[in-house]
Amino acid sequence: MDTEKEVTDPEKTLGKVGNYWTLSAQGHTGSQITITSNNDGNFVATLPYGGKTIQVEGKITDKGIYDYVYSNGDKKKPFTLVKFDAEVGDQWEFNVGNQKVVRKVVRKSTTDDTDYIFWLIKTIDVEETIPAGTVINGSESQVKKILWKFNHKFGFVSATVTETDNSVTQVTSMTNAAEMD
Repeated sequence: MDTEKEVTDPEKTLGKVGNYWTLSAQGHTGSQITITSNNDGNFVATLPYGGKTIQVEGKITDKGIYDYVYSNGDKKKPFTLVKFDAEVGDQWEFNVGNQKVVRKVVRKSTTDDTDYIFWLIKTIDVEETIPAGTVINGSESQVKKILWKFNHKFGFVSATVTETDNSVTQVTSMTNAAEMD
């Protein structure tokens, strides 16, 4: 994955230190993930959850959002979450052991049709399929599918998470990231 030609200046991307997304899901309201550092697009964000602080690492550029979840933090192996110029059918794959995690663009709005706070916005919907038995950071994933919704200005909009027991959790967000303009 070559992200070298992408703009990584935090002042010109969603990755500005201090940007946050307030998350809500069934049983969990008001959790906030905040970018605490950004070095050339590589960010660290913190999320207080269950009495602990979870760190999330990834990369944000002017072209997309990437993570290091499946590479166990190896910054030489970013995995694309979304490319803002992606088209339906585009997909990205990442091998974890003998398993292949796939992220595929399944929908791209052409009109403002998704509710977000007070607006209607366009989204790029990316379906992530996680094979049974996939190990992440030493533990078997309890999630089998995530339908992500992203927007070029707000970043993460929402996710529908399907666990291995087929329970479904809807995660929504609000952000201050649009205030960067």
